[in-house]
Parts: sequence; C-alpha cells; structure tokens
Amino acid sequence: MAGMSRRNTRLATVVGLITLAADQASKAWATAALAPGREVSVISGWVWFRRLSNSGAALGLLSGNNWLFIVVSLVVVLTVGILVVRSDVAGPLGVAALGAIAGGAFSNLVDRIRLGSVTDFIEVHLWPTDFNLADAAIRIGVVLFLLALLFERRRRQPLPRASR
Repeated sequence: MAGMSRRNTRLATVVGLITLAADQASKAWATAALAPGREVSVISGWVWFRRLSNSGAALGLLSGNNWLFIVVSLVVVLTVGILVVRSDVAGPLGVAALGAIAGGAFSNLVDRIRLGSVTDFIEVHLWPTDFNLADAAIRIGVVLFLLALLFERRRRQPLPRASR
C-alpha cells in the first residue's frame, strides 16, 4: 500500500504542478496582453478573452472577502493532500482529478495572496461567469473525480449470480 500511496502522491503532484504552471502562465499572458475590461473575440459569438479581477467567488459572490477564499483554498489543498496520501482514491483517474483540483485551488490561492484577487479572462457564451484555467481545472477535476468514484463503485460491486 505504501507503493500505491507514493505513486498516487506523485501523480497528483505532477497534475497539480502542471495545472499551476499552465494557469499562472496563462494569467501572466492575459495580464500582459489584455487591457482590463476589453473583449477580444476568440471564436466569434462563443468565446472571448476579457481580463477581470475577482476578489470573490464565481459570479462575484462574496466579493471583497479575499481572506475567506484564502482560508477555503488552503483547506481544499490540505484536504486533497490528505486524501491522496492516506487512501486509494478511485484509481489513477480519481488521483489525477484530485491533483487538478489542488493545482487549481493552489494557483488561485497564489493570486489571492500575491495580488489580492484572482485574474479571470475567459468568457464563454451561455456560461454565467468569466473564469481562468484554474477554475476550469477545479470544475473538470470535480466531475472526473465523481466519475472515477462511480467507476470504482461499479468495479467493486459483485456480479449478480445466475439463477438455476
């Protein structure tokens, strides 16, 4: 089991670091290339880049409570770390999903500590809020983790016995 825990930790760490690096690089690009509030069409009518600063959660909820989201981000990163180290969390897909969640939460945490808010710059038609790669990694990670849990549950269920 120690080998599995080490492998899980490595996988989650690699996915988390890739997520962190990609998000921080994309935010650095957005900060350098996009004027605040100005929209740049990426896919006409569907995807735009528009740099915003967000000190709240999605949809600007609880805006101005940056300290609250610093604490929440720390709790998420620590909880994911404990889950990965202490348990077999739904196989490699579940571990990678947790790595994406932790990497996204940590990247937004870096922004909140360093800048006092998170840089959002992606706007998608019919999506209710602007976001960044860290936000996408967290959302996709949650969906993949839930799917991994379902797959793992189905895999562990005994097959029904044939009646005679």
